[in-house]
Amino acid sequence: MADPTTRTIPAPVVSAREALEFLTRAGFVLADSLDYEETLARVVDLVVPQIADWCGVYIADGDGTEREITSRHADPDLERMLVEIRRRRREAEDGSETLEVLRSGRSILATDVTGTDASDLTESQRAGVARLGPRSYLIVPLRARGRVIGALTLLSTREGRHYRDQDLAFAETLGERFALAIDNASLYEAAERSLGLLDTLIATAPVGLAFLDTDRRYVRVNEALAAINGRPVEDHVGRLVDEVPGPLGEQLAGVHREVITAREPRLEREGSGETPGAPGDTRHWISSLTPVRGLDGQTVIGVGVTVIDITERRALLQAERDARLRADFLARAGGILDSSLDFEQTLSNVANIAVPEIADWCTVGILDESGRMREVATANVDPAKRAVARELSERFPPDPESPTGTLAVARSGETAFVREITDEMLVAGIQDPDQLALIRRLGLRSAIIAPMTAGGRTSGTLTLASAEGGRLFDEADVQLAEELARRAGVSIENSRLYTERTRIAHTLQVRLLPDRLPEIPGVVLAARYRAAGELNEVGGDFYDVFPRSESEWALVVGDVSGKGAEAAAITALARYSLRTAAMEEGAPSEALRRLNQAMLGDGTSQFATVVLAYISAAADGGLDVRVALGGHPPPLVLRADGGIETPGSYGLLLGMLEDPALHDRSLALHRGDAMLLYTDGVTEAGSRDRPLGEHGLRDLVSRLREREPEQIVDAVEQAVVAAQTGEPRDDIALLALTVSR
Repeated sequence: MADPTTRTIPAPVVSAREALEFLTRAGFVLADSLDYEETLARVVDLVVPQIADWCGVYIADGDGTEREITSRHADPDLERMLVEIRRRRREAEDGSETLEVLRSGRSILATDVTGTDASDLTESQRAGVARLGPRSYLIVPLRARGRVIGALTLLSTREGRHYRDQDLAFAETLGERFALAIDNASLYEAAERSLGLLDTLIATAPVGLAFLDTDRRYVRVNEALAAINGRPVEDHVGRLVDEVPGPLGEQLAGVHREVITAREPRLEREGSGETPGAPGDTRHWISSLTPVRGLDGQTVIGVGVTVIDITERRALLQAERDARLRADFLARAGGILDSSLDFEQTLSNVANIAVPEIADWCTVGILDESGRMREVATANVDPAKRAVARELSERFPPDPESPTGTLAVARSGETAFVREITDEMLVAGIQDPDQLALIRRLGLRSAIIAPMTAGGRTSGTLTLASAEGGRLFDEADVQLAEELARRAGVSIENSRLYTERTRIAHTLQVRLLPDRLPEIPGVVLAARYRAAGELNEVGGDFYDVFPRSESEWALVVGDVSGKGAEAAAITALARYSLRTAAMEEGAPSEALRRLNQAMLGDGTSQFATVVLAYISAAADGGLDVRVALGGHPPPLVLRADGGIETPGSYGLLLGMLEDPALHDRSLALHRGDAMLLYTDGVTEAGSRDRPLGEHGLRDLVSRLREREPEQIVDAVEQAVVAAQTGEPRDDIALLALTVSR
């Protein structure tokens, strides 16, 4: 068939409950006969129509013969077409999907083949396929005793019935059951012709096989089952099953009575225990017992026994479950480690989730600057023992010279693992009797100490220990501890870098702003700077106040695009360029042009907006003000009578063009007037669709007449914070002045 297009199907064809019921019924049906031809027919009859609308079983015998049994479609023409298509494709040079399954032993699942076309079909065959209406199909190998003996094809032509991965898994299990039943029937048929061949096959089977007579005596037994019982084959033949020591004989005896009485099989009975073949080791197995009938097909002449040792399989399943739990734990631990940069609290959270899920004890230690180990987090399933651990740590701190322990692991960067801590080990390694007594009280059974390393730097250790649970750690636990310690080390390193970066950013930001505002005769000043976020980036907003002569002062508020080091560099350039340019004669716009040239000459990709005001004392006791704007919002002038003015025009951004249009504006401030210079972080505060805006700021400032500059900047800052949820998105810089009354 053509390559299918897979799509998501809401639910599997066979639910888990239906699968279990079907497997049980199939077991009864298939186990009821060992006739080869009848078994093949029953395999086909079992799956149609509950599992499929058409079924084909293809058997390729080792001697080159082939056999195909189908469910016989109700339409003979369609049945002939299906068989012919499958035969032609098997004979083609590139083979068929069925042969591919036989060769590879891998199943094929086609979830949805609705509407697909095949170029190798004739017109009449295409018409037949269209009439058949295939929806989905799957092909699984029939694997028995380690070999693929054939392939099972299930075809759905029913609307809405599409096979999924769960159906494939069920079909593979079903295929194994069918294959075993088919193979058993073939073996039985061959055994009737040659008892010697049967003995050979039984002897070489990879699972335990036996034949019991109606009195529960061993008639045939293979080496695999004899090995489970820990007795040679000859010690079984002729003996009652419950006379052979071990739990397997007892179980087989009980199930044998059920099979003989009910004349029905008892399949997949689980058992476990210490067998003579593996003393001291608990083994697990599945046994299936089926009634064996004589040639008349009615008389039960004995019971066939199959015993499969599933100890390794269960261990693999448990290992897979443990791996999933470890992966889930690491995912949760990673989320905790990434959730905060307060690493001590984070590590405490990690220690708490590690107990009791993966250990009875978890301790995290951090190396301080002097190289001493400082315990920052401890969790224990028994809180009472924390006091013991605390006393042990205080009275007997880690010896820096010891070749073992947390400091040794931190120095070497290599994990220390003790699978089983014995009392002999403690006595040999601890000289102080008080220390030995305290450690004995902890009841440690197994321990792992892993270094927390990141960037080639070890910051501490993570210790996991088992005690009350009595579990002994293994290599998988060591890998888990090392991965958890590695992630914790990265978290600590990130926290350290963040803290250092924040300190540097804060220091740099402080250096880009005046230490204090100067005192100007007749003027009261106040300024405010508020950085957005957690101060981990240097902002681009700045303000400055400085004298340009004995009688005139310069006031600056600016906003450089971006954040970080480049923004800090341009902020410094702007601040000191303006201080230099303002010393020269000329209007404020001339100083802004000098700054524009400096930014263009610096080759930066950043730009800036700046408001520059020159103020000087006026004859009436007020102030004469000259203002120039470089792409910046104009200042707000609050008159003593409550009126609001916005002198100046925006002009062009600085650092963009060679000769930006810049204009000067003059105004007078009288006694009781106030002026506010600000950055756009104020007007853009709030939600995207409803920011504070220039009108909102004007309304706010108009209500602040007769207020001191400090009260004005306080009110504006509070309005910015209140305008939105959480911290402001952008930095803000405010500079307010009033003319003394």
